[in-house]
Amino acid sequence: MDLLIEKELLKYKSHIIDHATLSNILLTLGYIGIKDKVKLLKKKGLIQTLKKGLYVHTSPITNNIFSKEIIANNLLGPSYISLDYALSYHALIPESVYEITSMTTKRTKSFSTEYGLFSFRNIKKDLYSIGLEIQDSPNGNFIIATKEKALCDKVYFTKDIKINSKKDMYDFLENDLRLDFEELEDFEVAIVEKYYELSKSKKINTLLKMLKELVV
Repeated sequence: MDLLIEKELLKYKSHIIDHATLSNILLTLGYIGIKDKVKLLKKKGLIQTLKKGLYVHTSPITNNIFSKEIIANNLLGPSYISLDYALSYHALIPESVYEITSMTTKRTKSFSTEYGLFSFRNIKKDLYSIGLEIQDSPNGNFIIATKEKALCDKVYFTKDIKINSKKDMYDFLENDLRLDFEELEDFEVAIVEKYYELSKSKKINTLLKMLKELVV
């Protein structure tokens, strides 16, 4: 019967299964003691818990490839990937970032899982929806900040910096973030303008003024 469960779980491209879906699969296959069966599936290594009520299908038969980005989107929603991870993803900064950093309209939270650390920062609802894009992966789609939104989020949410001039902003981007300024050539300044319009942040305004001089 575990092979039948495996066959059903393989239908889910993301390999992420919520408790309601898993319960429905087991009920359809004729299982009654759902709670005990879920425990047994964990023990056998067919599923692993990401958080309460959310599992990842860890097949002992097939070599599942997991997307950390899709896991992040599913751990807490609504959310989108941003900050350092998105800056690295878009090649704005040279360092590889292993913690998946996301923004959410819900409370700040973090999850430590077998697949890495996932952290979520709260963002105001009016700032949430601007500058987002959908990216493809072998496991499906995920939502991530555009490079413009990721940079705005990083500047806006970095609290221990003092930015009083365009030079201060340039120094922060160059020395603290080690930003690749060549990646700014096709920057959509309109996203930064909208971010400033909604946030009224002095730091974002300074970033905007600096970008208008750099981006032609």
